[in-house]
Amino acid sequence: MRCRVSLILFFLSLASLAAQDLTAVRELKQLWKYDEAIASLTQMMAEQGPRPDLLEELADCHYQSGNAVEALSQYSLLAEMQPDKLLYKLRLMNLLYRAKQYEPAIGFGRDILQRDSITQVVSMVGDAFNQLQQRDSAEWYYRRALSRRPHNDAVLSKLCNILLGREQHDEVLALTDAFLAEEPDNLTILPVRGVARYGKQQYDESEADFKRMYELGDDGYAVHYYLGLCAQKTGILRDAIREFGLAWQRDSTDVGVALTLGQLIAETRSSGWEKWFDKALAMLEPDPKVLANAHQNCAISAYKTGAFDRCIAEYNKVLEYNPKHYAAFYMIAQCYEYKKDYKSALSWFKKAQAAFAEGTRGREIADGGVERMTAELFFLEKQ
Repeated sequence: MRCRVSLILFFLSLASLAAQDLTAVRELKQLWKYDEAIASLTQMMAEQGPRPDLLEELADCHYQSGNAVEALSQYSLLAEMQPDKLLYKLRLMNLLYRAKQYEPAIGFGRDILQRDSITQVVSMVGDAFNQLQQRDSAEWYYRRALSRRPHNDAVLSKLCNILLGREQHDEVLALTDAFLAEEPDNLTILPVRGVARYGKQQYDESEADFKRMYELGDDGYAVHYYLGLCAQKTGILRDAIREFGLAWQRDSTDVGVALTLGQLIAETRSSGWEKWFDKALAMLEPDPKVLANAHQNCAISAYKTGAFDRCIAEYNKVLEYNPKHYAAFYMIAQCYEYKKDYKSALSWFKKAQAAFAEGTRGREIADGGVERMTAELFFLEKQ
């Protein structure tokens, strides 16, 4: 009897020590000392075996410290040992999503949702489908998440971005108007409505949304970019130039902004447009179609501002990248005509004449140019 009591006391003392050790491990975790906690847990498992409570603490240490590989391994083992425990599946889904393994993450998410309709899981499954470019499935899950928690700006924003991609502006406006009626200064939904209004060509209303964002403290790229677009569409070019300039200060990698600034400054017949085209051309990847378009925009701006030498050089670049851009022939010819170099102008008008079929606008311009240059050269010879 005495021996049995001693044995019971021995095992109780072991259990008490184990509990104390586990308490110490949890205190280390609270202090973010995950490496020390992992070392203690590893020692405990070497002495006591792979108990589920020790494995769970070890998996959580790896999860909290960002060691995704070890966390995946531990939670996979735990999920096999206790398949009914949702925590393990939630952690596995989250880890797989972080690792960009979206299909298995969706599998765990669907398994969880068969047992518990957790809104965050619904949303994450939608996110995984979105990352896989499966927009219809993502939309279905986002709508399901919103049916459970309607006032969720993060999910609503993702749903609206899918709808904007399909140009379903009216539905986006209905959704965002309803949300903003309750929370008018929400900085997640305001820009979504602003973009939808811009897509509906409601430029004044779109501008109002982005101005409100600026008043609320958002001084970022997107705010100034869309304020620039709205000003451009309403013909207030000075404001457009200012806003695109501010957008460029916040993101100097957007070649489109540089090109737009060059065009707008040229439209106002101001100096300085060249530097923006030079910036854009230096940034462009060697894609012939993109480069041809950029050089063409630069050439048009040069023509509008009377920079005919630059215009000729840019149209020659256009022809390097796109030899069938026949309009460049008569544009170069017109530059030479303005420069009073009638012989060169005649040569280029003849190239245009040969390139365009009879009855086309290009041929009409070329024929008229040949006639004018021939007359000019005739009169010069008579002098």
